[in-house]
Amino acid sequence: MNKVEALDQIKTNWEDKDIKLGDKISSISDLFYSEGLDLSGTAAFIKATPSELEALLSLGALNSEILDMISDVNPPKTTWTMLGNASDEEIIEALQGLKNDKDKFKMDDKHITYSEYVYNKMIEISGLPVEERVLEIEPDELKHFLKKDEDFKVLNDWSVRFLKSIIANERKGKVLSVKQKKKLVETLVQLADNNVITRRSVDGDGELCNKVLDILGR
Repeated sequence: MNKVEALDQIKTNWEDKDIKLGDKISSISDLFYSEGLDLSGTAAFIKATPSELEALLSLGALNSEILDMISDVNPPKTTWTMLGNASDEEIIEALQGLKNDKDKFKMDDKHITYSEYVYNKMIEISGLPVEERVLEIEPDELKHFLKKDEDFKVLNDWSVRFLKSIIANERKGKVLSVKQKKKLVETLVQLADNNVITRRSVDGDGELCNKVLDILGR
């Protein structure tokens, strides 16, 4: 099969309303990766958004039992990305909840969306993701590590400016974006990898270092 044939088959499977979702995921993923197709180009050809196709592809590595569950529950597109990035245990819990609760999704008597429901189920299993827990670190605590790095010189100029902007934003009560939170985690990990943040600290900040390392899961 060449790339043109693969694209045609992906388009057929994407548009097929009768094919099971698990079979659609397996078929499209196999064709996409075996032919080395481009995400944006493939999405345009099948008249999907790149994020929709990427979300479906993220489910392609799941085992057959979970794909069977996905076929049975048929979760909406809005949940695919979260399911694709969850552990098997989290996925099973979320799918069972979606199947059992059907259209009732309520929590504390407030209606929630499918994606919110899946997210809450994942939190029940594994707790808050590190990108959310990192917000527990106070601006002054981040400033401490920024000052400490003046001696270590681990961070480049861009990372220093980034950390300063995060500290300023948090002091103003601004909500960090998903990308900012992810980059903040990466920056703290870099500091931990280079012993700026360490459980063996001799700088009198052992408790603070341990707090950050616990959040990072290190």
